[in-house]
Amino acid sequence: MQPSWVFVSSLLLLISAGKTEELDEELPPRIQPRIYDGKETSNGLFGGMAVQVFYRTKLICTGTLLTDFHFLSAAHCFDRTTLDGYHVVGGITKEFSGHNKNYKRNKLVAIRISPDFEREDFIGDVAVVKILFGLRSKYIGYAQVCKSPLYPSDIVTVAGWGYSGKNHAGSRNTLRTMRVNIVEKDVCEKELGRSLPKNVMCAGGYNGQTICQGDSGGPLMFRNQVCGISTWTYKCGNTFKPDIYMSVRYYAKFIIKAVRELGF
Repeated sequence: MQPSWVFVSSLLLLISAGKTEELDEELPPRIQPRIYDGKETSNGLFGGMAVQVFYRTKLICTGTLLTDFHFLSAAHCFDRTTLDGYHVVGGITKEFSGHNKNYKRNKLVAIRISPDFEREDFIGDVAVVKILFGLRSKYIGYAQVCKSPLYPSDIVTVAGWGYSGKNHAGSRNTLRTMRVNIVEKDVCEKELGRSLPKNVMCAGGYNGQTICQGDSGGPLMFRNQVCGISTWTYKCGNTFKPDIYMSVRYYAKFIIKAVRELGF
């Protein structure tokens, strides 16, 4: 039987320059180590750069703020014909729930998707997005585009608002993180049973901590750099195969150029 690859779709950002939902200010004592089947992490403790991406009222992806007007995410999060209906929320830990309140939605106004993007082959799954209102507050932070090569000895932090294994119907997602090791490409290919393009990287803890539905586009962080974009997993919560991320360092020139072309 062929394995069924699981897309991990979900988005991100803040709301508007006007009225905002009350922000979560409390900080847990330390970053908790899980996304799937884990405990929540304060967005403030994480650095404030993780954002929620919605299509209408549904949280669909996670992303990373690069500037007050731009965020980085996965291209497959934006598979509709237009940007109408998308908006972003940032600066909070729990999933935004004020869709029926009177507030200005922070809409997406422009996007650049990697010209290499091939959904079926998991190539170039990179998107740089410009938002309507700049995100600036004490709850907001920005990540640097990765310059560091990563090695199997490196431990990275992954974050997202995806399914945790404990979500129930009607419950709100909360930001979670996990700390995992980089996995060598040849080891990853052997464990997944397929060859991988050079634009991806592998990471995993083999302990039931994985990305899951809703974490797509979220950051893989090394120090204060975003070095990976959550793309897909073999199975949520599995203990025997690593997860796959787009390499931000590989696409750094495209990302930096896209921010410049989209403007402020």
